[in-house]
Amino acid sequence: MAPSGNFSNYACLGSEDSSNHPDLERIGESILPKLKGSPLAAITLGRMLKAIPEVSRWNSILESELWAWKQKETDILPALRLSYIYLPFYLKPCFAFCALYPKDYKFEKAKLAEIWVAEGFVEPQGGVPIQDVGCQYFEDLVAQSFFQEVNGGYVIHDLLHDMAQMVSKHDCFILRNKSDFDKVPQNVRHLYVLPSSDFDESNLPSLCKYTKLRTLICKKSLGRNACIVMGRWCTELLHMRVMSYAFTDMLPDNIGNWKNLRYLEISRPCYLKKIPSTFCWLYNMQIFYAKKCQMEMPGDFGKLISLQKFESNGLTLDSANKGGNGVRSIKNLNQIRGYLVINNLGALSKDQAAEAELKNKEYLDRLTLNMHMPRVLGYPLSHTIQNREVLEVLQPPISLKFLVLENYGGSSLPSWFQPQNLPSLESLTFVRCDGLNSINLNEILAFLSLTDLTIEWCKNISSLEDLLHQGYVPSIKKIGIRNCKILPSIPTEKFRDLQFLEDLWISECPNIRLQRLVSQSLKKLGLWGSGLFCNIDCCSLTEFTVSCKSITYIQLQTWSLPALQSLEISCGSLTCIGDSPNSSISAGTGSIRAFSSLKVIAISRCAKLPTLDDLLTQEYLPAIEKIEISYCLKLKSLPAERFGSFPYLKHLKIYSCPSLEWQRGLVLPTYLQSLCLMECGDISPYVPGCLQNLTSLVSLEIGGCNGITSIPSNIWYNNHVSLQKLVIENCPGLVSIGGAEALANIKEVKICGCPNLANEEQINRRSGPSTRRIWRTR
Repeated sequence: MAPSGNFSNYACLGSEDSSNHPDLERIGESILPKLKGSPLAAITLGRMLKAIPEVSRWNSILESELWAWKQKETDILPALRLSYIYLPFYLKPCFAFCALYPKDYKFEKAKLAEIWVAEGFVEPQGGVPIQDVGCQYFEDLVAQSFFQEVNGGYVIHDLLHDMAQMVSKHDCFILRNKSDFDKVPQNVRHLYVLPSSDFDESNLPSLCKYTKLRTLICKKSLGRNACIVMGRWCTELLHMRVMSYAFTDMLPDNIGNWKNLRYLEISRPCYLKKIPSTFCWLYNMQIFYAKKCQMEMPGDFGKLISLQKFESNGLTLDSANKGGNGVRSIKNLNQIRGYLVINNLGALSKDQAAEAELKNKEYLDRLTLNMHMPRVLGYPLSHTIQNREVLEVLQPPISLKFLVLENYGGSSLPSWFQPQNLPSLESLTFVRCDGLNSINLNEILAFLSLTDLTIEWCKNISSLEDLLHQGYVPSIKKIGIRNCKILPSIPTEKFRDLQFLEDLWISECPNIRLQRLVSQSLKKLGLWGSGLFCNIDCCSLTEFTVSCKSITYIQLQTWSLPALQSLEISCGSLTCIGDSPNSSISAGTGSIRAFSSLKVIAISRCAKLPTLDDLLTQEYLPAIEKIEISYCLKLKSLPAERFGSFPYLKHLKIYSCPSLEWQRGLVLPTYLQSLCLMECGDISPYVPGCLQNLTSLVSLEIGGCNGITSIPSNIWYNNHVSLQKLVIENCPGLVSIGGAEALANIKEVKICGCPNLANEEQINRRSGPSTRRIWRTR
């Protein structure tokens, strides 16, 4: 749209509204040529004029002396200056403050409004929450085009940013590099420190001389001296209202000096080992953001009487601190956001626990209730009987999304544990809830939002029949069960009805007897120390890991996994992969269903497995790209002569299989990209012959073979133009690898444990400039 169109639309020229004001039409038409064709000026000034449809104000703008000023190319356009001059008085400091941020900075409406409130720029309006008033200020500036919405955030046009810097040049400053320290205005009130390699934290204490500072946003990491630097600031910058810095693992003991602080933010991940008690002297603090931080709450946290919003990645509260004072400290902190962990709840009485008033903390997303009772407090073991009563009064808010219940000793769940009380619950975890032998629900309603269920170390859980079915968890996506020693089974026959189940893992549940698993949606399956399903029919499964010492054979013909892409097997007692432990399957029988989509297979630590002849065939693995076999100490037979027939094989890794016998040869596909043969028997009859014509090879690792004596130079010259990494280890019989010139173009070379290798000095001296290093050890 042309500037004239922009201006006419936003100022309502030519509209039905303006037809009632012919004088405004005339004045607007006179202003239009003064915009010099700038679309931004047209939009900004047009919207401002629309907001004040008064002839006197429009005339005042038309006749402003700013239009007559001589303009340089770098000067602020008069129309933009006028847009700022005629802003309502309460919006001017809000916009000018934005000069503190770099150009192209993406603003968040709510966050900027909170900072404006902390700075004192926002005036209360009756009973309207002051944060809402600040958001309305922001909307007013958006309406007049001082902010532009971009991808869910807001930015300020470069020309408007220049104007903001002009009107606040004595108040706001951005430190970009070391030379800027000499340019900071003496009376600066708002300072932004960008991350820069040009200066370090030792320069930052010098900011203490700017005693009028109200705002310090420091994106520069304070490093190891964070607490020292902060301590200096807390001593000398006593008027701070807004503080935002990148990282610290400790707050200084004198942080309580910042009595005027309203807004505190720690923007990068950290763990605050200690929050000093003086932190609770910040009586005026309204906002505390530590979204990526974990911290332990001091016992007097409740003294922060002005705190309106608190958000962290993990706030740990010792409820037993000072005889229950810890949990009492959060009674009125209903603006807590993010993640709250409450420990040692087993040490509390019902009345003490009730003072937490968790139900009122409507912004809480994640909650861990640890019912552990510290023995050091001297409570008798029978005190755990109170667990049920204590948990009963700790009902979470209905907005809760993640709940962890830990060390609960009760035999049944509290009455609030029902879908109608937790309608937003997405993730539920039980840890060491030894009193529970089942998880029963008395309601017919379902946890409609629940997608993730984890049950760990619940030693008396004996049944999950009442919970794991479509009626209660229709949206479940992930189920994890670990170390439930007496659990005899899980109702996998019902998983067919769990239409969204994608991830199932079972670990260290030795008594589980798994029969049949049928699922149309399951994508990941992991079984560790928990037996194996007799029958698996999962048409969507792409990843399968099985690791169990008790499994002696795997009947592949009972698996229907047409979409499987990755298979990992690690079973210390496994002796057979095939039809049965007493029969041998040949490739021609067709007993095993082909894994038509399998790309990666990894078999490790199967110490008793003698052969893989029945599995590693092109018929069963037509799409295989990577084969990895390791730590199979008794593996003797491997169909290595078939490797060349796999049409997509790119990566082959065999290591720590010392019993392998290569009686049928070793044939590799010419398109192989990486090859590792380490400690896998005597491969000398086939090396270097098998390395011929591997024109796509990028990485080659060979080791642990006494019989290899030489590798001729033509191997490197003719066949391995793409080779970037070469490792040769522990080949004591090796005397030649073709000379240094042959290896000159290989970027990384490592040779060790080859004491008879000749011409070492020549190799080191003549290796090419691109070769990173050549090692040789005896």
